[in-house]
Amino acid sequence: MLRPETPPRPFDIETLRAEFPALSQEVNGKPLVYLDSAASTLKPQAVIDALSHYYAFDHSNVHRGAHALADRATAAFEAARDSVARFLSGPGGLVRREEVIWTRGTTEAINLVAQSWGSANLGPGDEVLISEMEHHANIVPWQLACERTGATLKVIP
Repeated sequence: MLRPETPPRPFDIETLRAEFPALSQEVNGKPLVYLDSAASTLKPQAVIDALSHYYAFDHSNVHRGAHALADRATAAFEAARDSVARFLSGPGGLVRREEVIWTRGTTEAINLVAQSWGSANLGPGDEVLISEMEHHANIVPWQLACERTGATLKVIP
């Protein structure tokens, strides 16, 4: 949360674009615009560098090895969990590190939420709202959750 005396920084799209090497390209004489992030998102240079370092020096099983590489990989894995919890919490510290769950992508995450949270919290009389623009990967998990729990799936324009 910003302090009242701190003015917000202006959003600079060119600074943001510069962090993503793929966006330095032109397609058909125009700067690349990439809108397929739900399928495979572009990576900023900081992520590319971190992954390159991991694969070059620390690649190992997290939480399953008893050697230096596994220790470093596990420490980095857990440090990332702490960082995400702090980011999501803001100053109030509302998200605990144990609540940060890693998935391989959006589809797996939606299925996990619909299966676990949906099964525990949805029931007859509840309504799940999705838009008519949803990707198939966000429709089916909620259809199945509603079938299991007796909730109703509603599609909004």
